[in-house]
Amino acid sequence: MSNMLIGITSNNIENKSCIADAYVNAVVKAGGTPVLIPLVTDKAVLENIISHIDGLILSGGGDIHSSLFGEKLHPAVTDYKLERDMYDLALILSATERQMPVLGICRGHQVINVAFGGTLIQDIPSQIPGSKIVHNQAEAREIATHSVRINPESKLYQIVKQNDLQVNSFHHQAVKTVAPGFNAVAFSEDGLVEAIESGEGKTILGVQWHPETMAAAGNAVMIDTFGYFVGEAALYGKAKEIHKKIITLDSHTDTPMYFKYGIDIGKTNPVLKLNPKDFGIKSEEEINYALKVDVPKMQKGMLDAAVMVAYIPQGARTEEASKKAADKTFSILSTLMKQIGKNKNTTGQAKTVTDLQRMKREGKKAILLGVENAYGIGKDLSNLQKLADMGVVYITLCHNRHNDICDSHKGTPEHNGLSEFGKKTVLEMNRMGIIVDISHTSEKTSFDVLELSRYPVIASHSSVKALCNNTRNISDELMKAIAKKGGVIQVCLYGEFIKENGRATVEDAVDHIDYIVKKVGIDHVGIGSDFDGGGELTGLKDASEMLRITLELLRRGYSEKAIAKIWGGNFMRIMKAVKR
Repeated sequence: MSNMLIGITSNNIENKSCIADAYVNAVVKAGGTPVLIPLVTDKAVLENIISHIDGLILSGGGDIHSSLFGEKLHPAVTDYKLERDMYDLALILSATERQMPVLGICRGHQVINVAFGGTLIQDIPSQIPGSKIVHNQAEAREIATHSVRINPESKLYQIVKQNDLQVNSFHHQAVKTVAPGFNAVAFSEDGLVEAIESGEGKTILGVQWHPETMAAAGNAVMIDTFGYFVGEAALYGKAKEIHKKIITLDSHTDTPMYFKYGIDIGKTNPVLKLNPKDFGIKSEEEINYALKVDVPKMQKGMLDAAVMVAYIPQGARTEEASKKAADKTFSILSTLMKQIGKNKNTTGQAKTVTDLQRMKREGKKAILLGVENAYGIGKDLSNLQKLADMGVVYITLCHNRHNDICDSHKGTPEHNGLSEFGKKTVLEMNRMGIIVDISHTSEKTSFDVLELSRYPVIASHSSVKALCNNTRNISDELMKAIAKKGGVIQVCLYGEFIKENGRATVEDAVDHIDYIVKKVGIDHVGIGSDFDGGGELTGLKDASEMLRITLELLRRGYSEKAIAKIWGGNFMRIMKAVKR
């Protein structure tokens, strides 16, 4: 693990960026390579540093200015430097955006809390009167002076393996209100929060004590703390290296739905103000929405490619309505192609696996075109030729209602699977080299497709029915039939398709991947997030956080070869199989 670069934040004393040797020695003892991060506030410089390290330690230091958590400065707070505050906040936000492990020590623990929306006790002596604990001890730093009680359900407990831990104490401020998304997991006898950790499964841990000095003195528990952290950095470094080598592909995103709101897929977009009526919500209040997929987010998440679909809601099935649906399909795809062209320095359209490989080498993000709901071809099969010419890689046969092609997963069957027009559609898609997508179809429709199609099919964004009994999910019987045909189930990162209560984590989603692998093998599973169409998990809100899936796969023992198949290799095999 010694090649793992662990960044340590600096203090600035007499115009010198410096840090106590104990931090450095603790990292070295744990098998990491310490790197001192100079105190600068240029965000581009700090971003570049973060891109080269594998873990971040936020070190101790002076107080944090109360303006950063919306309070008036307490008169007793005099030992602060706004430059240090800005530096620390920029580093932690950059690191956590990349899913990098972070360890906050003393001040660093408080910085984590403030960075994510928590508040601080500014002056312990006046705000916690009567405490019997001296939080700024006179004893040497390696000496423990009080105990902390640790939550046995916490990650911290798994590291230290103790309910009560003896710690040292050198702080003037403390956590008051714990930041959203974090849990307080250790407390001193006077009730102060002594440790916080991510409640979303991320490796972000803050401790109020100074483990580095106790580790340097040989304290086994504190040595284990650094050992755990460096081990997490090693895992993160391995995940990064895998993503640099393989092609990572998300097979289903609904981002083009937001073109009407003026988004640009090549840039970081501001929070959108959505009209609820556009989404079938009966409300007069605008909805604030943060776009989940764009090039900057893909860059941070080390995601190489995404299929962006023209989603066509099911409407009336008259000739006129069907023609309007087809016109809308072509309009959305044309707009998407223009956006790709507008951002040609950072992205490009991929029509083939060769395109994907070339763009990976060029460092560009690849966008593939798809259509969700074949209602969007109208009643004219010649539209399939036009879609193929535009580079559409797959078409989802229906959405949440029946159409002229097939029965959806919802409602009383109308066609008992594929209609006669649907059968012609599948065969013509085969001829055109367009992948048939059976997400949203009824099970009978899916089996009809498997019997008819000359090529493997995909479920571009579906999950496992045995783990979450939702009609959108794939039964074991259907899963085996898809695999027998050579197809792929792309696990959907939509909470309600992962857990029946909708509160799903990355770990829950990887359970679905595990299940498919165990049932039908590693060659038949992938990832289709459904981002911007409802997809989101606790701890995985958008494309910038996709590395978390790889981290979890590594924790479960998946090899690089297996991860490459899950992240795009299996989908690309289907692309090659069906291409004319």
